[in-house]
Amino acid sequence: MFSHNRPVVSVAVPMYNNSRFIGDTIRSILGQSFTDFELLIYDDHSTDDSLEIAASFFDSRIKIFRSQVNLGPEKNWNRSISDVRGRYVKLVCGDDILFPECLEKQVAVLENPVHAGVSLVSCQRTIIDPEGKPLIKKVNFMSGGRIDPVDVIRKMIRMGTNIIGEPVCGLYPAELIRKISGYSAVVPYTIDLDFWMQLLKHGDLYMIDEPLCAFRISNLSWSSRIGELRHSQFLEFMEQAASDKSHEVTDLDMFIGRINCAVQSMTSLMGFKLFANHE
Repeated sequence: MFSHNRPVVSVAVPMYNNSRFIGDTIRSILGQSFTDFELLIYDDHSTDDSLEIAASFFDSRIKIFRSQVNLGPEKNWNRSISDVRGRYVKLVCGDDILFPECLEKQVAVLENPVHAGVSLVSCQRTIIDPEGKPLIKKVNFMSGGRIDPVDVIRKMIRMGTNIIGEPVCGLYPAELIRKISGYSAVVPYTIDLDFWMQLLKHGDLYMIDEPLCAFRISNLSWSSRIGELRHSQFLEFMEQAASDKSHEVTDLDMFIGRINCAVQSMTSLMGFKLFANHE
């Protein structure tokens, strides 16, 4: 099921020095049960053989672009979604994994008229180590179904952590890209949450209550490199979210959130240090 004109989905993969993992990432995308997609790989001037590995895959749906200079995550992520042709977009970092039915099940939500007005479909995720071994089989902070943005944001603040998921978890309508300002690394740790918040200004969240993808913990991931900043940066994100009156965040939400943020930050940092360097 592949159209020679406009694909249903654009899968964008920003890549930088992902030679250890990029092969598995690409194979997981090409192995989707839903096949009507384009795969856009944006290499951010890697210094390893990531580009050569990506170029070794022969599939008409793949297009590879290479930056002549290193742009950094923020600019390369925005570049990755700047020229998509699909109706829907998924960004997959160069070390994460899609499970076989991920696109099929997420597209089905957005294609169903009952779900008109949904601006973001997310799913639960599995946390894996550098070898691909599951550390947590299902990260579950939210129940499945359609959720109002105010409820999402207030719960996220109370939980003090990312309850929507990393970029690999989300699928959203491409038409919304022109209505938002894109990825912003002003607060680097919450670059994905800032993007989700922008999308939720235009509709509801739909959460699929099963893991359809895997987020990898490794010492090469951006999350690992900035992990020690998590606490201060998530607090900054909370303050920004609370300053928007439309989010209806209360003082009690913030009080509970500050406590949980400290706990989640400590747990997250310990997890990264324990598992990211696991060989």
